[in-house]
Amino acid sequence: MIAGNAYLVRMGTLGWALLAYPIAPSIIFALFFTRGWKNGGTVPGAADNLSASALAVAMCRYLVKNPAYIPDDTEIRFVSFGSEEAGLRGSRRYVERHLDELKRLEVSLLNFEAIAHPEIVILSSDLNGTVKNSPEMLKSVVAAAERAGIPHKIQPALLGVANDSGPFSQVGLEATTLLAFKMPQQMVAFYHQKWDRPEVLTIEPLINVLKLTFEWVRNGGEQAEQLSERST
Repeated sequence: MIAGNAYLVRMGTLGWALLAYPIAPSIIFALFFTRGWKNGGTVPGAADNLSASALAVAMCRYLVKNPAYIPDDTEIRFVSFGSEEAGLRGSRRYVERHLDELKRLEVSLLNFEAIAHPEIVILSSDLNGTVKNSPEMLKSVVAAAERAGIPHKIQPALLGVANDSGPFSQVGLEATTLLAFKMPQQMVAFYHQKWDRPEVLTIEPLINVLKLTFEWVRNGGEQAEQLSERST
């Protein structure tokens, strides 16, 4: 009935099994979001996403102490959006309430997500792959990664991947996410589970994201070729 195929329905038990087969991966994925009910379950959340929050604080502290690295006429905001797991509510509300201001200021958002692997994935899309991130933004972040000598790759968001950069890209603002997370190994090992504790974190991924971000910030989010043209 669901498939609109009478032959499939007439196959009886086997037919229903075939209909259930595509749903099974979704059920398995949903289990990663169900880790007890009392007080929201027991998920320390060291990698997802205290690692990113800590890096935002670290970068903020560094730039406050070293303001010379902030380009002229540049305002930097460090934001930790709430309710990301509940439909990106924090970032969506922020975009809704500040949209006119964000467009007027020509904002670029560099979002951190789950920093637990040395190779950084720069997402070319978001919201389950339904929204494309700005090509100019991607080029500027890739240029920063190359200048900093950080292992990286560009990759689209797969089904189940949605980040706080999504609402920004959705309204045409420049945005992308740095995702330093090994799939599926680290997802199976501790993602949304009680094992997501500080012990799963290592220093290299954290330093890599800081280096990349520092290069991106101090060059004003510009691409390498743009910097060359300006210097000449």
